[in-house]
Amino acid sequence: MAKFKRIRSVLDGSIITQDKVLQHWPYVIFLVCLSILLIANNYVSEKIIRETNRINREQKELQTEHLSTLSEYMRKSQQSEVAKRMNEIGIKESSFHQRE
Repeated sequence: MAKFKRIRSVLDGSIITQDKVLQHWPYVIFLVCLSILLIANNYVSEKIIRETNRINREQKELQTEHLSTLSEYMRKSQQSEVAKRMNEIGIKESSFHQRE
């Protein structure tokens, strides 16, 4: 019978007004505040992790682009490639021979 009385007091809300429960309200409020802070902290940290992952992906893409651009530059700056491109526009490579 006592079990039903406890269940009924929980369901109808009368347990909240009992003296034993009222003295624990500051702790309950404190725990609720901590829970809210924990949820907010989790949200912020997830946002930071997503942003970090996005920046890492972007950094890898830019690094790959940099390497391909550098490779293209090195290829185009070779003497034979420069001479070939100069011939295409009508400029001939000078042939300088040292005399013995």
